[in-house]
Amino acid sequence: MIVAVVFHSVSGRTRALAEAVARGAVAAGAEAHVVSVEEAPRHQDLLAEADAIVFGCPTYMGSASAPFKAFMDATSAVWALQGWRDKLAAAFTHSAAPSGDKLGTLTQLAVFAAQHGMVWVGLGLPPTYASAADPADDRNRLGSHLGAMAQSRPGGGVLPAGDVATAEHLGRRVGNAAARWGRLARSSSARHPATHAWVFPPAERAPLPDGIERTNLRELAARRERYEHHLLACATVDDVQLEIATASEPLYFAHINLSDEYAIALTTGDDLVDRFPLRTFVSDPRSGEDVARYNHRSEDLVLHPKGYLHWPGRQRAPWTPFDFPVGMRRCGLSLVYCASKTTAPTPTPLALPPDRAGDAKAYATPAPPPLVLAPLHGDLGVVARIGRTTLTLLASPAAIAPLHGGWVVVLEASAGSPHAAGDLLRLPAGVSLPGAGIVRALVLASLEVAPDPVPPSWQAVPPAPFPPFEDGERGPLPVAVVHDALRVTEASPALVTVACGGASAAVPRHWLARMLFRIALHGLRVGYAETYGGFFVDDRDPAVRIGLRLPFGEPTEVLVPRGEALAVLERLYRAVAPVGYTERPI
Repeated sequence: MIVAVVFHSVSGRTRALAEAVARGAVAAGAEAHVVSVEEAPRHQDLLAEADAIVFGCPTYMGSASAPFKAFMDATSAVWALQGWRDKLAAAFTHSAAPSGDKLGTLTQLAVFAAQHGMVWVGLGLPPTYASAADPADDRNRLGSHLGAMAQSRPGGGVLPAGDVATAEHLGRRVGNAAARWGRLARSSSARHPATHAWVFPPAERAPLPDGIERTNLRELAARRERYEHHLLACATVDDVQLEIATASEPLYFAHINLSDEYAIALTTGDDLVDRFPLRTFVSDPRSGEDVARYNHRSEDLVLHPKGYLHWPGRQRAPWTPFDFPVGMRRCGLSLVYCASKTTAPTPTPLALPPDRAGDAKAYATPAPPPLVLAPLHGDLGVVARIGRTTLTLLASPAAIAPLHGGWVVVLEASAGSPHAAGDLLRLPAGVSLPGAGIVRALVLASLEVAPDPVPPSWQAVPPAPFPPFEDGERGPLPVAVVHDALRVTEASPALVTVACGGASAAVPRHWLARMLFRIALHGLRVGYAETYGGFFVDDRDPAVRIGLRLPFGEPTEVLVPRGEALAVLERLYRAVAPVGYTERPI
């Protein structure tokens, strides 16, 4: 267990208390680090890794000292990401007066910890009482419960031995608490770190009857070995599928699918993620100009119309990657309903709620195909159709029994029921699932055929077709492919210049590498994908097309035989990835 002690000291007395806290933590078996507020900006990784952080400062004017308050204010980015959530916290303070209003400082530090979502550890030590012994040697002689207090005369007075012992006691208490708390954290260490704040179903649940098979989408997405933005097929029927994907950063490419595509941001149990506002742009595939946009939220059903680019969370230039402090990535979870082969649209008109009228907005005249934004609440019935399949929303059903069987995604379940949010169930034909405990659920079923068997993705994440960047050799720049018809040269540490057929474009290296790996990871079955600068890969035809989209013009491209495409993608990927790039940002 790691305990970090962050302090501010002027005359050295608060530093001495910080060192006493560290000694107590070490005595409890923890690894302890003492960090001044002046050094704290250089130790963000340590604070991110720590199981507990103990805060300490002198009390000036009834409050934390100004340098320590500046440290508190500087943690706003950590607060926004809730990077210290569920860490343990404690505090100590010193003043020259016996009271000095030290309680005000400890209360201030406790509120600060609460804003970060931390779990407070009090002193847990009864106060001393009048006795024949010298009270300066007694622990907790000042009678504090919220944290450790110390007092010595102004002008460099010596700390009483009892106050130092009180600080050591606080350190031991925090160290012991971190050991107990850490056992709980280690029990979920097999999960992906970006899902640490998600809520999962109980580890052991009784199997469902009548051959109904069950997994949980949160559990599938929380597997440590999965990749960011991997569209993982987890349910298939009649050439249609449900996919899940995780995201802790904006999507780095626009996409045209083989059919209409419906996307839903599922809840995770992490309030910070579930309340995050989302935005998706719909664009003209020839010009790249936006024709519509969605402002959407968790559990909104959103249509990505076939034939149009859709781009969730698009950035603006200079397309800088997010610099997440260690351990502070948090990801959302999306469910996608789409076809696995070219399928014509089947419109399902749903009325936009009056209070959401501005959240599905067309920019173009004439307007693009109908936009769909449907909050998945109430009993809406059929909310989407693709091919011969339907996606139906049910609320508090008595039973769920599709004619040919189907797939059920539990959106909300009542406490104590056999179901949990995120459950995915396969119902064989002829089986009826009792609805008790299901508050809301989506049902995917075909009008004609039974669901396919449970896919291998329930058991294991599909392997990558070639090693991720950090597990292989870097390729050289410049790089040329397809008889030098497409050339990539370095423009800067963050950009490459892609030249093809007389056209050229600046493309951000980080996001280009991300896209190239994902196209390969999906087995050349993404459809059309385009990243910043207009660089695209189109795998919808027998030959894979790679090139640049020119606004209102014919694209410049090269054709790569499908059997050679993975090797070409890997060569480009290993050459363009920037210094420090990693495919596993955990």
